[in-house]
Amino acid sequence: MTSLRVAPDVRLAAEDRRPMFSPKTLAAYLAVSERKVRQMIADREIVSYRVAGQRRIKPEDVDAYLAARREGRA
Repeated sequence: MTSLRVAPDVRLAAEDRRPMFSPKTLAAYLAVSERKVRQMIADREIVSYRVAGQRRIKPEDVDAYLAARREGRA
C-alpha cells in the first residue's frame, strides 16, 4: 500500500476551504451587477482563475480586495 505524500504547507481538510465565487455569485455577494464584476476582472482589480473554461474567484482574493478598499478606522 502506498501512502500519500503531501508538502508540509498543503492542508487537505475540506473545512478549511471555502467555495470559489463565480462572477454571478460574487456579484450577489457584493451587491453589484455581474457586468461590474466582469469589468473588475477585465481591469485586473480582482484576481480570477479559469477553471474548465469558467471564471472563478477565490474568497481569499475577495477578502484582500475588500481590505484594500476599506475606509475609516478599525
